[in-house]
Amino acid sequence: MRRHYITATMAQYEFANFPGGWQSTAYRVAAIGMLVCLHAAHDNEDRATWPTLARFKEAMAIFGLSSARQIDHFVARLVETGYVVLERVKADGRLRLLKPTEQLLEWDRAVLASYYESLRILYPDPGYRLPIARDQEFHIAMRKTSTRYIQNIADFIRANTDLLPFHSMYQGVHILLAVTGLNLEPQRTPVRERDLTDLRQSFGISRSHIRNTLAAAEAGGLITLSGQNQRTIAITTRGLAAIDLFIANTLAAHDLGYQLAIAELVHAIEPPVHPKPG
Repeated sequence: MRRHYITATMAQYEFANFPGGWQSTAYRVAAIGMLVCLHAAHDNEDRATWPTLARFKEAMAIFGLSSARQIDHFVARLVETGYVVLERVKADGRLRLLKPTEQLLEWDRAVLASYYESLRILYPDPGYRLPIARDQEFHIAMRKTSTRYIQNIADFIRANTDLLPFHSMYQGVHILLAVTGLNLEPQRTPVRERDLTDLRQSFGISRSHIRNTLAAAEAGGLITLSGQNQRTIAITTRGLAAIDLFIANTLAAHDLGYQLAIAELVHAIEPPVHPKPG
C-alpha cells in the first residue's frame, strides 16, 4: 500500500499535472482543496458562507503554511490559467466569489481517486467505488462535508513534528516519500542520489535543492547518508514512522470524508419521514 500510495499520489502533483503550471507546494495543495471545499459548501442565501477571497484567506490561516500575499499570487495564477473564475454576486456587485472551473474539479477528482485507490487496498469492503470512478455527485458531497474537519487536518500536519519543516520546502515531503518508496522496493539495491534524478524534471527542482532537503532530513534523523560522498540514502526507523503517520492521517481523513459524503448523498435522496398527525 505504501508503494502504491507514493506512486499514485505523487504523480498527481508533478509539475506537468499541477494546476496553474506552478510547483505543487504544500500550501498550494491545501489552497486548492480549501477552495473547492468552500465553494461546494457555500449557500447563495447565506452571505457568511460565500467563498470570497477574504474568507478564503481566513480559512487558509488554519494551516499556517502561507502568507496573504502568497494566496493572492496563487489565486491570480489560477484565474490566469483558467482553473478559477471570479463570479459576480448579484446581491452585491462589489464582491466576487472564487469558483473552481471544471478543469480544476477534474484534477481534484483525479487526486481524490488516487487516495481512495490506496484505501481500497487496505479495505476492499466498502471499496470506495464512487470516488475511484470520479463520480461528480460524490465529489461535491465529499468536498462539502470536508469543511467539518479541516481543523483536524491542520492539527495532524502540525502534530507530525518530524515532517513539519518539510512542508515549507519545495517538494520536501515528496522527496522524502520518493526516498521511502525506493527503500521499500523488493530486492532493492542501495538507494543513491542518482535514483532521485527524475524528481528534478517531474517536480521542477534542482539537484542542489534535493541535496539540501536530504541534508535537513539527515539532521532530523529521518534518513542516513553514507558511502563515498554520502550518496547512499537509507530511511531510518524514525523517518519511516513519520512517513507512515502522514500517510495514515491522510487516508483516515479521506475515509472520514467518504463516510460523511455517503451520508450526505443518502440524506439527499431519502427525505425524512414525518409522523402523521394524530
